[in-house]
Amino acid sequence: MSPSTAAAAALPFNLQLLLAGLLLAAALWLVLDQLARRFRSDSLWRALLLLSKLSLCLTLALGTVLWWAAGLAAPDLLAQARGGVVLRDGLIALGVFWTLLRWKAELSGKAERYAGQLLPQLDGKDRMFLFDVLTKLLSILIWVLLSFQVLQMFGVSPSVLITAGGFGAAALGFGARTIVENALSGLSIYINRPFTIGETISLPQLSLLGTVENVSWFYTRLRDPDRQRIYVPNGVFTTQPVQNVAEIDSRRLVIPFGLSYGDRHLIPAICSALQERVLEVEGVDRAKDHLVHFIGYGDSSLDLRLICFALSGDIKVAWAVQHRVLLLIGAVVAEHGGGMPFPTRTLISAPGGQDLP
Repeated sequence: MSPSTAAAAALPFNLQLLLAGLLLAAALWLVLDQLARRFRSDSLWRALLLLSKLSLCLTLALGTVLWWAAGLAAPDLLAQARGGVVLRDGLIALGVFWTLLRWKAELSGKAERYAGQLLPQLDGKDRMFLFDVLTKLLSILIWVLLSFQVLQMFGVSPSVLITAGGFGAAALGFGARTIVENALSGLSIYINRPFTIGETISLPQLSLLGTVENVSWFYTRLRDPDRQRIYVPNGVFTTQPVQNVAEIDSRRLVIPFGLSYGDRHLIPAICSALQERVLEVEGVDRAKDHLVHFIGYGDSSLDLRLICFALSGDIKVAWAVQHRVLLLIGAVVAEHGGGMPFPTRTLISAPGGQDLP
């Protein structure tokens, strides 16, 4: 027997296995590439196939090299059933988890585009909300599978994992009640959808108002009118009333104004004129109540109040309508010869010349 033949016979893995693995990785690369080309350039499926191409093929090639090298360095280890299974399962898990993580990064980075492709039948806010749920479920799946795989690689059986999971759930239920409550409340928000990302909500009992930016499993992030971020535990939404300001179909405008005491005889005419002309203001909802009342005697004026509704629930539109109604009030009062007094107060001079309120 020649020296080269003897050396080849002494090797537990020859070059045929290495070449076969590398050729298989190259073939998988070509197959995934050809499948990806069948979809549009901006398609989600094309992006997922291209992402899988790198992670799966590189893992297969790397796994082949490691298996071949391990066979050369420690043939007795791979000969044992446990050693070969651990290495094989570890390589498979590496490729799967790497691929899933790349998928999640792609989905999160281009959420708006892919949400439109997957959920075209929903409107914008509901579509983004449900797509956010899907990405979070993918994250949970990744970490659960990774945890089970790591524990199995250390020799922990599935039955032990299930039993430990049951005891762990009980421990969480008693020892981490707040965390569990927030997590379940977050799930309830995803299912019931009292609000979605981009909507403005109000928590009256906590004096909070803000636009929803993100709903995580434990906290909901709001942006208040001062552009400050507010993190609200999800459990709050199951114990406190929530007003979805974005669902207001028509905003009510309550506009107080005053007349001078000498213009009391003008009140009926001014109220009647405003009652008619407020419907001519752009943006006022004619189908809803529009009222003008004399409501009391103030410290320095006769107090009146105009109530009407804007056509839109948008706060900016309502502010514009209020602006036009205020100008109308001033014009009507001036047309009738009335006046709007400045707030006044009486000052009493003290003996030393100092004014006392």
